[in-house]
Amino acid sequence: MIDMSNREFVAGLKSNFHSTFDSPQGKEVLHFLEVSCKWYQSVWDSEHPDMTLINDGKRQVVATIKTILELSPDQLVELAKKSGG
Repeated sequence: MIDMSNREFVAGLKSNFHSTFDSPQGKEVLHFLEVSCKWYQSVWDSEHPDMTLINDGKRQVVATIKTILELSPDQLVELAKKSGG
């Protein structure tokens, strides 16, 4: 179970994310995700409205990874409590 309100779990998860994404290979993978998940461009698709939702969902994956990498465990726990997760 994912318990983002448990500081010990969050600290371990954050450590694992850094182990994964701080290496040169991990940075390359994160860049691939940023590009393929529309991190640098609009998620809006005027011709296919359903794609806007799909694109936003993909972008949220990158946002979650970046948030875990950037915030402290205490900040992540507080964020989880505020968002109800």
